[in-house]
Amino acid sequence: MIQTDRLYSADDLYMLTQGEDEPLQEYAARSRLIASTDDCAAFGAFKSGLRESNFQYLVHSNPWNTYAELMKQATVHT
Repeated sequence: MIQTDRLYSADDLYMLTQGEDEPLQEYAARSRLIASTDDCAAFGAFKSGLRESNFQYLVHSNPWNTYAELMKQATVHT
C-alpha cells in the first residue's frame, strides 16, 4: 500500500464518527491521525462524531476549551 502525506481539511474531520461498537480509545486515536491545525475545528469535529455515551455527556457539560484538553480527558476516560 502506498502512503501519501496529505493535508486534511476540517471537512475530513467532520466525516469521522465513532462506530457503534468502537471504543473511545480507538476513535480518539483515529481523530489524532487527522489532527487539524485549526484547534477549534478539531474540537468541534471530535465532539460531533461521538456516539451517545457517558463521555459524550461529559464533553458537552464541561468547560474544556482546547482540543488538547479534550484528548487528555478522552485518554483519562478510557
